[in-house]
Amino acid sequence: MSLTHLAQPTLLAMLLEAVMLICFGIAWPLANLRMLRTGRVEGKGMAFTAIILCGYIAGALAKLAWASSAHTLPLVFWLYVLNTLSVGGNLLLQWRMGGRSGRPMSLATAER
Repeated sequence: MSLTHLAQPTLLAMLLEAVMLICFGIAWPLANLRMLRTGRVEGKGMAFTAIILCGYIAGALAKLAWASSAHTLPLVFWLYVLNTLSVGGNLLLQWRMGGRSGRPMSLATAER
């Protein structure tokens, strides 16, 4: 791949987007493993994680919308799917571990 080929704005933008998603895609499973290893949920709240999850869902939907007009699904769509699953797992772990207390949160606890 030559530098002039990478200089095309669309290709460069897609490459940079893929790098971003790969970096984030490495970070979330590591956070999940740390949470499982320590049994503690510290450093971020469920609302923060839910907002990020919404962002990944929006990114995946944007790629699907683009694919409907271009008739081809960009490969970065699958990175969005993997990251969405990882962030969703993180959110589930946060909910299951009960936030900062380390105890599972029940619906009765959430209503108080």
